[in-house]
Amino acid sequence: MRRIVPVILAALSLCGVFADDGGSYYPEDWTYGNIYVEEPNDKIALEKELLIVEQKGANKGITALFDFKNTTAQNVTVPCAFPVIVTTLVAVNKNGSISNTIPVGNGMKSKLDLLDLATGKRNATKEDFFAIDKKLRTLSIHEYLSEMKKNEITSSTLQPCLIQQDGKKVPILTVGIETSIEKDVETSARAKENSWSQAEEIYTLKLVLHFYHELVFKPSVSSKLTVKYDVDSQTRSYKGTKYHLIYDISTGGTWKGAIKEFIVLTDSGMTPHNSNAHFEVSECFEPLVFYTAQNYKPQKKEFLEFDAALWPSEGPLSIFQLQSVLDEEPQAFVTNVRASSELSGTFKMAIAIAAPDYLSLDANQDENLRNSTYKANTSFDGILFNGWVEGVKGDGIGEWIEFTLTSSVLGPFATNGLRRFHGEYYYNLDKQRFYDEDRFSVFSKSGYVGETWVSNNRIKTMTLSDSSGKTSLKLDFADLFPLFKAELEPDLININAVRNPVFLEKGTYRMTIDSVYKGERWDDTVLGEVWFIPLSAPLSKMLGNDTELFFKKPLLQIIQGYVSESILEQQREMGRQKEYEEEYGW
Repeated sequence: MRRIVPVILAALSLCGVFADDGGSYYPEDWTYGNIYVEEPNDKIALEKELLIVEQKGANKGITALFDFKNTTAQNVTVPCAFPVIVTTLVAVNKNGSISNTIPVGNGMKSKLDLLDLATGKRNATKEDFFAIDKKLRTLSIHEYLSEMKKNEITSSTLQPCLIQQDGKKVPILTVGIETSIEKDVETSARAKENSWSQAEEIYTLKLVLHFYHELVFKPSVSSKLTVKYDVDSQTRSYKGTKYHLIYDISTGGTWKGAIKEFIVLTDSGMTPHNSNAHFEVSECFEPLVFYTAQNYKPQKKEFLEFDAALWPSEGPLSIFQLQSVLDEEPQAFVTNVRASSELSGTFKMAIAIAAPDYLSLDANQDENLRNSTYKANTSFDGILFNGWVEGVKGDGIGEWIEFTLTSSVLGPFATNGLRRFHGEYYYNLDKQRFYDEDRFSVFSKSGYVGETWVSNNRIKTMTLSDSSGKTSLKLDFADLFPLFKAELEPDLININAVRNPVFLEKGTYRMTIDSVYKGERWDDTVLGEVWFIPLSAPLSKMLGNDTELFFKKPLLQIIQGYVSESILEQQREMGRQKEYEEEYGW
């Protein structure tokens, strides 16, 4: 297949604008494309699409899943392609050489891999560079990979995308490489203002890669397609790290009919452009967000813009918390809470986590404490210092807590065990030591905030079931002390201990104790605070109808991956806290 299909995007007008305050590295703008065809297709319908865009995580990349339907009674073969478009800056120096060093501000570095791929050689000359303007090279996949190896091009973002149709790999047949260059007048002028600049002129290089393949659709059946590729959208400067990419969704409108259900899960803010669609936003947890649209027909020149920032003061952690937890309010969609048994009596616990004086050492004095019971509702009241305690002899294996959800949710999330008291730690950056006067140990045996927690059993596993009999899932709990990060303002860090939350529809659910982490003194088993993330109505409907797990399975893979990383970070934080306390003799 040697023909090339030009991709014209309004998004390209955004390219060529780069930050220069203090310098930045890798001044590229990336556009990634939806699957496209040479002409509108009146036989194959694109019924569902799931788009997962991750720019900030360890596994940066785009995963696009498509559910196609052949509406005819014949085999249909469709030539397709996926485009990747990148623009970058190239300097033409006074001595006639070309360079990836851009002398603007404190300087920028573009990627040599892009220049080498565009020219087809390493150490290209000025003449080689100008010769590629408005050129097209079409290579077999073998030629493309050989050229990359010969020129030592190692960027994973330039590797062919991985395509699977109904579980089988779809081979890339040919690769089209379009190149064009344009003088950047403004950047050229600014470069000449620097006395150390060797640049005569600055150019914008646009490189378009088309990965060609063929899809074969069997008569009158659905076909599932998965496309994965790495992304490279990071720009760094002294102000922080930014991420930005464009996804060309316009070609999604070339298939027969509208996309009935379209879901985006991303770690970035998404802004649609040139779109008539209404996207419903559903918060997941930091940093994940859902965007959904129904009966979605992408328009010409429509594109989705993804932006995210990571400033030096921010970390990569996900915080599993809701405002209702900070406000100590129960979630209104959780009702009819009851349990098979409850420990009788009351106990003292600390004031609210968000109270103005909660960092004071007086917070745990008797006169400043409040009362709580051990009843089932204490695991759903938004208070992080109490929780349900089963009321039978032994470890409470087989005891259960029950609740009704009046809306669809993601969850459960939960703290594990009984905390009861405040505890905080300060570090004086000037004196390089902990404040002695503000010391209140979390893990040591002196002034021990975690004593109640370690003395009682905590949950290891529970079976989650529903009254209809459709759901039966073993929930896996980490043995995590609910550690609060004490700063100038109250802040919770990754207090969730449930490793495998799931999507739950409306209904009545039961969580039954299967196994426990043994306490050091007592065999009472404690479930801490339980909470859920509500889903928007469109997302609930799509997931509720998803009997083939087209959406649910990949979404839960991503979500549970973030949850696992969060729990690992909390375990590391607990380890650091113990080391601090041991080092300072607490």
